[in-house]
Amino acid sequence: MYHMISKPLSNEEVKYACPPELFDRHMSKLRQSGFNPISLKLIDDHFNLGAEIPNNSVIITLDDGFEDNYLNALPILKKHNIPATIFLTTGYLGATNAWMTKRGFPERKMLNWEQIQEMSQHNIEFGAHTISHPRLPEIDNEAVSNEISISKQTIETTLGKRCNFFAYPFGLFSAENRNQVDRAGFSLACSTRSGFNTTDRDALTLHRIEVYGNDPWWKLQQKMTFGMNDASLFYPAKYYLSRFFNRLIS
Repeated sequence: MYHMISKPLSNEEVKYACPPELFDRHMSKLRQSGFNPISLKLIDDHFNLGAEIPNNSVIITLDDGFEDNYLNALPILKKHNIPATIFLTTGYLGATNAWMTKRGFPERKMLNWEQIQEMSQHNIEFGAHTISHPRLPEIDNEAVSNEISISKQTIETTLGKRCNFFAYPFGLFSAENRNQVDRAGFSLACSTRSGFNTTDRDALTLHRIEVYGNDPWWKLQQKMTFGMNDASLFYPAKYYLSRFFNRLIS
């Protein structure tokens, strides 16, 4: 899970803004290290049609729909022939990230529909991320339903194709929010919970690994190895020592 693919403009953005040269290194190392970048549609087909998924599969997702996804991420993804899914906050497209600037973040341009149309021709899928990026558990059910269903309809009407994928803003959702996503007609939804996805995972609460904007390759590789959002130099040693001593005890 990425957000902005650009240099951070403030300390607050460091976690969310991955510089293009680092994103390029991530994508290059994924290919070199034997990972298989696949589309979210293949996961959908796996759940619904039994499609085969290659070993070491990973999916690249980008949340919110920042303009730098077009300017910086798209050329890199095309260079490495890697598909991706971008989750759009539809109410801010063609404008700026007002839900973030209210919290002190720098102003950033969002994608416009012309850019989105072009990206859709280059192995980029689009999912919904609500209209206004609210904390879904904190608003009433009617408002949640509108945020979910109208963002879906907007994408489908504009792109002329079904929008089957959703991502929960801030990763926050209740059991009822999950059911509202289901009733709206989405077949997959992504959370921000870390961990691996298996065939037994609820397709409407898929786990993702958050990539911080200053993660070097070794941290990203460690996150993918252990299915977690945080990485450290000493974690692997602690992990394997713990397993070793547990075996001795058992």
